[in-house]
Amino acid sequence: MDSKNTLETLENVRESISFYLSEGVKNRKSDFRTFTLCTSTDKPAGRTVVLRGYNRENGIITVHSNFHAEKIIEINKNSNACCVFYSKAKKIQIRCFGRAEVNHNNDKSSKAWSNMSDMSKECYFQKPYPGNVINNYDSFSKNVIDRESDSFVVINIHIEKIDWLYLKREGHRRANIFINQMSKDTWVSP
Repeated sequence: MDSKNTLETLENVRESISFYLSEGVKNRKSDFRTFTLCTSTDKPAGRTVVLRGYNRENGIITVHSNFHAEKIIEINKNSNACCVFYSKAKKIQIRCFGRAEVNHNNDKSSKAWSNMSDMSKECYFQKPYPGNVINNYDSFSKNVIDRESDSFVVINIHIEKIDWLYLKREGHRRANIFINQMSKDTWVSP
């Protein structure tokens, strides 16, 4: 998608966001493949995660995680989340604000598990759990079994608003896009 001439209407911006996030799911080399997932309880926290799904009709971003990771504790206390994507090549930042939902041992997590490679599944059998102090960098083990790991979760972020920014020499452009309320989409000062 060419950013130069197509980002002049709010409809084009909306379409561009969907295109790049959908591409991020499919293309490992896309700048939109990894992003910063921000959560907050007492202190804000951000971490880089891999985009595993994007449902453009419902505005849902999907990532996988370990049930014992700190982000799960944070989401369970405060479901507000922000996903920050940036492409240096395209000079586009996409900040998605919404509510995170943790899916653990349910149909959504089981479906995602069944579509994963064996190599990806191994990560969810690690002991001790993420964030625990260990003696050496390799002081952990994996006891892989042939079933869905109790540590595997799917996080769905239900987007409410997107703050889109395009950095351009001739003048930056910024818009707010509202997933289920297209009539509220608006240009804002960059």
